[in-house]
Amino acid sequence: MPNAPAQSAPPKALLPVDDARAQILAAMDVLGSERVALTDLVTDPIPRRLATTVRATRAMPAFDNSAMDGFAVRSADFGPAQHRLDHEFTVSGQVLAGDVNPPAITEGTALRINTGAPIPPGVDAVIMREVWEEHPFGEDQVSVSTMFGRPEKGLNIRRRGEDVDVGDVVGATHAVLSPARLNLLWSAGLTAVDVVRRPRVAILASGDELVELGQPAGDHAVINSNAWSIAAACRRLGCDVRLLGIANDTLEDHVARMDIDDVDVLLTIGGVSMGTHDFVRPALEKLGATLHLWKLAMRPGKPLAFGSLPRRKRPVQVFGLPGNPVSALVTFQLFVRPALLKLSGDDDVKDAVAADTLEATFADDVPFKKKPGLRVFVRAAVERDGPNGWRLKVLERQSSGQISGLADATALLDVGVDVTEVAPGSTVRFVPLG
Repeated sequence: MPNAPAQSAPPKALLPVDDARAQILAAMDVLGSERVALTDLVTDPIPRRLATTVRATRAMPAFDNSAMDGFAVRSADFGPAQHRLDHEFTVSGQVLAGDVNPPAITEGTALRINTGAPIPPGVDAVIMREVWEEHPFGEDQVSVSTMFGRPEKGLNIRRRGEDVDVGDVVGATHAVLSPARLNLLWSAGLTAVDVVRRPRVAILASGDELVELGQPAGDHAVINSNAWSIAAACRRLGCDVRLLGIANDTLEDHVARMDIDDVDVLLTIGGVSMGTHDFVRPALEKLGATLHLWKLAMRPGKPLAFGSLPRRKRPVQVFGLPGNPVSALVTFQLFVRPALLKLSGDDDVKDAVAADTLEATFADDVPFKKKPGLRVFVRAAVERDGPNGWRLKVLERQSSGQISGLADATALLDVGVDVTEVAPGSTVRFVPLG
C-alpha cells in the first residue's frame, strides 16, 4: 500500500484569477546575468534581453562620409545660392568607400564620390549624380555642368557621430536583442554584452498511471504528454528545460526527484490536490517549501499550487499544475508564462489577465451561456475582421479532458465571473494563443 500523505484542511474561498496572478508576479525577480558574445546570439531562436545598459565604444558613422553617389565640391565655387547658373568643373579624382587617404579638393574642381566614401579635405557638400551632365573633352579629363544654385554646406554629408557618438546608450536594460539591435551594437563597437540568464525550468509528472512517451501503453494507461507539452511551451519562451520523469505514488520518490537546487522554476503536473495519492504537496513541505494551494475562481484549471522552495543558491519558484491536460496548459498560459517572462527581464508583464486580452466581435449565431461565480476561459478561434478587428467563434469541444479542442484553439474567450450570457454581435475580450 502506498505511503499516503496526511489530509490537509478544507480549501478556503475561491481566489480571483487576477489576485493569484498578482501574487505570483510579485514573487518574481529578474534573473542574474551572463556574458555572451553577440555572434552567439545569431543562432538563438528566442531573442535575449540586455541585463545592463550598454554604451557605444565607437562613433556611427566613424568618419564624415558621403550619403550618396555624386560629386564632392566646395560650395564656395558656386555662385550665389539664389541663382541657378551653369557651372563648369574639372573632375580631378575619385573617392571610393574604404579609401583611407582621399585626395584633397582644389578650387574649381569636383571629385567623383561613392556612397559611404570618406569626405576629402576641403569638401563641404556632395551633389547627387543625377543633376550633373558629363562632357568628356580629353583623354583623362572630364568637365561637368549643372543648373544648380550654391549648395548648403553639409549637403548629403553624414557627419561623424551623427547617428551614435561614443558613450551614447545603444541598449537600455532589458532591451530585446533583435536583429536590428544586434546590428546597432556591432556597429557601435561591441562584441559581447551581459544578458539576462535564461530561466532554468524542471518539470515533474506525478502518478503511477502515467507511461512515458514511446513506452508500451495499455488501454488503461495515461501517456505522459502533459509534461512534454509544458516543456514545449517553456522552450518557446527561451527557457532551458529539464524533464524529471514520472514520480511514482510514494512520498519518497517525489522527495528524491524534487530535491534539486540548480533550477529557477519547478513545475509539477498532477498530484497536488488532497487525495490519498497526491504526494506533491507533502513532498515539497518535507523539503521546506512554503506552498499555497489555491482553488481559483476559474474554469478550466481551478486547482493551482504556488510557492517557494529554499535552496542553497536561490529559492526555486514552484508551480503545481493540474493533471488535466487542458487545465495544465490554460493555467500555464495565464500564470506560468507571465512569470517566466518576468524572470527573463520582460518589464511589460501585467498583473491582470485582462491586460493581455484583445477585443473581438462575438460571431456565434447563438448566445454563450454560463452560471455566475467562475471566470471561464473558453476555447475559441479568432480571425481577422478588417484591418483592425477580430471575429471570434467558440469551438465545440469544451470539456476539460478534450485536448483536441485546445489544439484547434487560437484564443481563450475571457468570460467574467458575473457574466451569464454573451450575446451574438457583442464585443468580447480574448487571450491570444500561439
